[in-house]
Amino acid sequence: MEHIFTKIYTDLHNSGYKEKNPLKSFLFNTKQHSILIFYISSQIEKKSTLEEICYNVSPKVISRSTIQNILKEGVKVGFFTKEISQKDKRAKHFKLTDHAINLIEDWAYEQKKVFSKI
Repeated sequence: MEHIFTKIYTDLHNSGYKEKNPLKSFLFNTKQHSILIFYISSQIEKKSTLEEICYNVSPKVISRSTIQNILKEGVKVGFFTKEISQKDKRAKHFKLTDHAINLIEDWAYEQKKVFSKI
């Protein structure tokens, strides 16, 4: 079991500051980044509006302003795209890019390999 926890620790630890891939670094930048990204990943079409995120993620976990800053930063590094909603032109959807989806899925498959050794 120690080997599995060591692998997870090393992966998470190094992703934060040693990672050369800016998308992977963004994914594990903070706990709040990861929660927000995995929330959006869990939604249909891997997209969500700011209002939907704020409604579903407790402000005790991530404040509205922090969510806004993470979304803005994510668009800047290419983790998210920002799309105007077809239903409500005032709403903007934040959607994971194809590169971000591939990164998350690859990471999940790696974790599956790690946990399959239990």
